Amino acid sequence: DCAGSARRPTAALGINQGMPRTTETIEIAARAARVFEVIATPERWSEGYLETRLRSPDYPRPDSRNDHVYRTRIRENVAARVISCEPPRLLEEAQRGRTFSRRVRYRLEPAGEGTRLTVEDEISFLGLAVLAAPLAVRDVRARWQRSLERLRESAERR
Repeated sequence: DCAGSARRPTAALGINQGMPRTTETIEIAARAARVFEVIATPERWSEGYLETRLRSPDYPRPDSRNDHVYRTRIRENVAARVISCEPPRLLEEAQRGRTFSRRVRYRLEPAGEGTRLTVEDEISFLGLAVLAAPLAVRDVRARWQRSLERLRESAERR
């Protein structure tokens, strides 16, 4: 449970305004609580997630951490902090690596017998990665599509 969500201004997280936004939606034949449980274990479904470096025992409560190694064009250490959490409806994180910073929002809502999951990813590229931003945005979208398919498979599997 992560009640007691705290909202923080985007600027306070070191994330730039005016960044590209990717939005993906998927329907999953599982209850929202099950989908939320899978979202909270990204090593099971997130393409590019290589290993957990540090996960707070109370993750995904607000201000908890899930620092990990993520594969972009390089292996990079990513600091991830929960901004807001309202299970099983919302999880929002700020993430920062060497080549990017992002704010990821997972919204869950009922859809018939299952759950509709919408992911919003506001990403900003840092340093020389800015030069590759147009290609990187395409990669991000494709990665989300594949990751959400894996998330669906994991949530629907019992």
